[in-house]
Amino acid sequence: MMNKQSNLGYIYKAMEQVEQCLCKKIETKELSKVRINNKDQYIIFLSIGNSQIRARVFTEKDKDFQKAFQRIKQKAIQLVQKNNMNPEWLKIDVVSEIKRISFIQLENIIAKTRKNYFRYGIAFDPEFRLAFLEQEINGNAMIRSVKKKPLALDETNINHYLKYNKGLRIPFMKEMYRERDVFIFKTRSIFKERMSDKIHELYHGELTNGIRKVNNIKQETKQLIERATYYLANQVKESGQFEYGYFSAFAKKIGTYNILRHSSSLYAMAEGYEVLKDNRILEAIERGLNYLIKEAIVYKEGLPVRTAFVVDHANENEIKLGSNATAILAMTKYMEVTNTDRYLDIAQALAQGILHMKLPDEGFIHVLTYPTFSIKALNRIIYYEGEAIFALLRLYAIDKKELWLEEVKKTFDYFIKNDYWKYHDHWLSYAANELTTYEPEDKYFIFGLKNCHHKLNFIYHRETTFPTFLELTMAAYKMINKIKELQKSELLKYIDEAFLIETIDHRAEYQRVGFFYPELAMYMKKPDLIVDGFFIRHHSFRVRIDDVEHYLSGYCQYLHERIPHLKDADLTI
Repeated sequence: MMNKQSNLGYIYKAMEQVEQCLCKKIETKELSKVRINNKDQYIIFLSIGNSQIRARVFTEKDKDFQKAFQRIKQKAIQLVQKNNMNPEWLKIDVVSEIKRISFIQLENIIAKTRKNYFRYGIAFDPEFRLAFLEQEINGNAMIRSVKKKPLALDETNINHYLKYNKGLRIPFMKEMYRERDVFIFKTRSIFKERMSDKIHELYHGELTNGIRKVNNIKQETKQLIERATYYLANQVKESGQFEYGYFSAFAKKIGTYNILRHSSSLYAMAEGYEVLKDNRILEAIERGLNYLIKEAIVYKEGLPVRTAFVVDHANENEIKLGSNATAILAMTKYMEVTNTDRYLDIAQALAQGILHMKLPDEGFIHVLTYPTFSIKALNRIIYYEGEAIFALLRLYAIDKKELWLEEVKKTFDYFIKNDYWKYHDHWLSYAANELTTYEPEDKYFIFGLKNCHHKLNFIYHRETTFPTFLELTMAAYKMINKIKELQKSELLKYIDEAFLIETIDHRAEYQRVGFFYPELAMYMKKPDLIVDGFFIRHHSFRVRIDDVEHYLSGYCQYLHERIPHLKDADLTI
């Protein structure tokens, strides 16, 4: 714990640094006054916090920037002095655009906006006495839907926050504003961490608002991989079970568990270990695999070969095709990065379980039930089938048992016959790319490219971060490189290569808006639970192990396969 003198010394120094940075931006006209009620003013927000608390936010305004800044600086000093608070994170927002609208208009805008995608601040009066940054609004769920009604301002959450941040006892009531005008606004922002002398300039775009700009995508990709891998490793308890996840605004634990996601998250951690080479990550993976083996894997008696299944005890004792697959993926990736055969017998038994769930037409049963092993669902989710054949191929890479490859080829013929490319599943792309390593036949390349091509425009313009898109496009990218090596250029007609590359680079940068940098995590109830994790914005800023996993896997592929092809000039954003 930092002592009070140290904290005060830091806040004086940090605020001085921040002031110098902002004054330069005013000199270069990057920051300027805004006009409100016929007055030109600087309107400044200061957010101050650390990993243990939700940020405190203060507002000041004046026609003279330095006067406003000095007042807000004093508020920061008083907060640190009074509470002996560690000012680990400082963020300054200066209002850059403002628009006056009626309260009814505001309600209509909110109602038509995707959940958690309201990207403006709101001031309920021209003096900004009651005003919230966009991050405060989303970080405190001030806009939500109740009983499937349209999204609306939530009085309960707003008042809860006002009591915390401003100590206000007069309740906020929407009825007070029905006949009034309010203001929506945007800001230009900078962020300062105590652990670094660097000041980060933040994006102010509609979808990217509030996330730091970076100078070099290669360095940032490595940082994202490192931070997300350690985030996952830190979620693995001594028992080997994960802390499954949180809804971030109020630090609400997700009370369910899914053994399929347990395994797929271990697989992503092993990909992260491949980059970082830290034994602490391996130890966490081993605890996770031991938990999986001890708690979830069963063997079916009376079969000619040793056959294993993963039972999801938390979900009605289901045996999901995808659970067997992701368990194999985790084990084979561990064996690959450690150059051992530690889990080979179990992985082979699980592969036999996958074959046991095949149908005569080469499709799959998706779900059995334990302990009867009876069919529960012929079809559940298309991901399972791509996961299953990808897992068999990853096992084949280790043991070279022809059975796995032959079964995959038969199933792939079924996929091709039934136009499975139309599902645009990233697991199918992984599998197609893997299969062409051993069987570089045109039909597999064509399938893999079509699986991606018809989705490219949607992927490029999608406003949600949707992390599996980077995985899908990277698999197609790897296939293109193989096609060129094999001199099969005629196959490139099945994809727009230039647009694929543009889409990959765009998504790699855009997906950063789904990462809990401290400048965003600071507005949540308990930042230390979610900082360095990846989230799904429209699912209440959910941070779940599989959410982190998919982002992490995509960035690992990007680091290994795309970044080496970038020129130095392209690495700089």
